[in-house]
Amino acid sequence: MRILWIVLFILCPAPALANGGQSDQLSRRWASSFSGQDIQISAKPASTTAYQATLSQTFYTAPIAPGTLHDLVPENDRAKAKGILASTTWLKGSFSTEAEVAANQNEAIGARHSRPAPADDSSARMMRLGLTGLSGPVRYGLRYRTAGHDFYNGPDQALKELWSEWKQGPATWRSAIGQQWNNVEGNSARPRVEQSYGRLGLSLGKPLWPNLDLTFSKSALGSTVDPTGVEPKRKNTQTFEAGVGFTGALWQGRLSSIYSLETDLVRNGDHRVKSDTVTASFHPLHALSIAPTLGYRAEQQPWSGVRIDSPFLSVAMNYQQSRRLLITALGNVSETRSSDRVIELETVGGKGVVAWDLQQSRDWKALLSVEGGYNRQLNLTAPSAPIEDLSGMLRLSVAPL
Repeated sequence: MRILWIVLFILCPAPALANGGQSDQLSRRWASSFSGQDIQISAKPASTTAYQATLSQTFYTAPIAPGTLHDLVPENDRAKAKGILASTTWLKGSFSTEAEVAANQNEAIGARHSRPAPADDSSARMMRLGLTGLSGPVRYGLRYRTAGHDFYNGPDQALKELWSEWKQGPATWRSAIGQQWNNVEGNSARPRVEQSYGRLGLSLGKPLWPNLDLTFSKSALGSTVDPTGVEPKRKNTQTFEAGVGFTGALWQGRLSSIYSLETDLVRNGDHRVKSDTVTASFHPLHALSIAPTLGYRAEQQPWSGVRIDSPFLSVAMNYQQSRRLLITALGNVSETRSSDRVIELETVGGKGVVAWDLQQSRDWKALLSVEGGYNRQLNLTAPSAPIEDLSGMLRLSVAPL
């Protein structure tokens, strides 16, 4: 724990300024990707002074799962975590750092384990560090994150990564190398799986032009701690991804294709996956948006000759009738079939939400929502009846602003 406070002291040697600038936008995007927490800080322009520092509080609350009333958890028992984020900006924004330390709230831990949480329980804490530099058209940085197995958001995961970005005209090159692993505490009774990876990507885009993205990544996955009875893992994966995006006055569309080749070094077998996805977003009215998604996934196992096909279709609709009324509808249908007829599944689902903002004042707001959902799964290879789930919920939320 002493080391963490030393890091915070180094990164934040001066008191937080009332009007201090924050890290640049790219640094915040990378930070959010591995913090996994909604840091409640408003965006500000780049710093114009040689040095600035801020110290702020972060928090995370587990979202309410859209299930049945039987599965709902009282507000006081929901998973919560709080932390402190120290951000610094050096040399007029050309270099910035972030350091965050977070831990589960004691009352949430007590509700989960039926016992008070010890103050020095490292398994319930998370620490992350991020550094970002800027030199002309080049951005670069590193990030590190580690969380104990009892931390609520991204538990028992650790990551370290170096990344860079170079922009020249309409072209942007991005690269990253890193490593991630589980079983952070190195418990010999549990397996540890480590993955080393590298990514290289190119983006081309100009106003009124289609956007083109090309990405190649390579990773090596293996288990380093193998308890008795756990099969070791050794896999190499290469992935190619290409995407083209189009933008119109009232619509947006994107076509993406991914090809992945996985080699199992233990079984000496290959696994190939190819998926194509078309996404779109239409805005026929200012208050109405419709977003369909159509995709097809094909999985091939050359060593067994089995092919698994999975087409899917989904549609999402949002209608903001007024500032106080929002209507949302979701629907999806998918199939999964194998060439040997061992797998034949059909799935249909949908959900609708109508939400009213009943009253809002300067100190609190009240939201009433009616939700309904339906899911049906049919297994054509078994004579049993389909699995159906019909749910409905009436929710009243009163929260301070």
